[in-house]
Amino acid sequence: MSIDLTTSFCGLTFKNPIIVPAGIHGRDGKTIKDISRSGVSAICTKTIVAQPVSDVLPCLTTVPAGMINSVFGSDKTTEYWFTEGIKEAGEGDALVIANLAGFYPAQAAELAAQAEAAGARMIILPTHCPHMGEILNAMFPGMNYQEPKLTDLAPMIESVRLVKEAVSCPVVVKLSGTFSHITREWAEGVKEAGADGIACSDALGPALKIDTRTGRPILGGPRGVGGLTGPAIMPITLRMVLDIALAVDLPIIGIGGVTTASDVIEYMMAGATLVGVCTAGHLKGPDRYTEIINDLEELLRDLDVSSPEEVRGLTIKKIEEREEKGRVAVTEKIIPTINEERCTSCGRCEQVCAFGAIRIDGAAKIDPDRCSGCGLCLSVCPVDAITQVYYN
Repeated sequence: MSIDLTTSFCGLTFKNPIIVPAGIHGRDGKTIKDISRSGVSAICTKTIVAQPVSDVLPCLTTVPAGMINSVFGSDKTTEYWFTEGIKEAGEGDALVIANLAGFYPAQAAELAAQAEAAGARMIILPTHCPHMGEILNAMFPGMNYQEPKLTDLAPMIESVRLVKEAVSCPVVVKLSGTFSHITREWAEGVKEAGADGIACSDALGPALKIDTRTGRPILGGPRGVGGLTGPAIMPITLRMVLDIALAVDLPIIGIGGVTTASDVIEYMMAGATLVGVCTAGHLKGPDRYTEIINDLEELLRDLDVSSPEEVRGLTIKKIEEREEKGRVAVTEKIIPTINEERCTSCGRCEQVCAFGAIRIDGAAKIDPDRCSGCGLCLSVCPVDAITQVYYN
């Protein structure tokens, strides 16, 4: 089957649904141009600001399921971006998206107009950085930077209004992971503001890692905190994307924790049109972008679909079916079944069963009296030898 990865988003055509959100791989025009050879369809600049600030070092560290960063926006000037950076980035094989932020709405509009004039094909406006305030106050005593109230949508709405007046290209608002409990409100606010799309999400946090040899925070800054990215946040950001898709009809860029093509499919099934891959590319190198794109084509073929559009929003349909069939709260347990020919007797299911319902006897055996029907064994089986169907 021929697979067509071409994707339409906000009137623009993307050669595939994979983009690189704002991060290290968007630090300058040359890097964007180089990374574009990986095959991704678009790359975001690091956040362009009117007054660049150096990062407090160290600013990056790994954690078991991802990375914590205390990175600010771009350390390049607007003069660089609008005369050289975006132009050089545009010489690559990917669309250039300008991620930018103003300290006030009119400044954001001014930056956006210059970015579009320089060649940016889309504008993304971030909303909240979970670690920025305390670091800025430490770097610039007397600045008295006030953290915005998470429920105050007015600055975002005004920024979108002014930016939309200043540019003709699509304007997308990127939600923060700190909005995870109020995602619907922000989605509705973004639509009210007149934005063309929503990206979700930026890092969660603030997050912390400590050096147990010294007791010191690993990262720089007053408390050594930063934003958490990577696989650890995907279950939350995936749910946020679903919430957005259920609340508004704006196109969505799903971002957060993507490391495999299967992750990409999950975001699309939840309602995303484009999917951002960032931390995986940082930790595994730009070849990981290429691998995910290639794997995505194979996975779609395995699903017997010819394009990403055929799976987009599938989870929403399944949720609606649950309600229509009156199966939103099933409580009668179903005992899993074991395919003994496929089972390798690895023992993972026995290991995780807190009810003592599984034992390995040639193949895995389940005691129906002990089994609670929880389903955990399915998720740890490496060869898909366990079947349990609650919802058809």
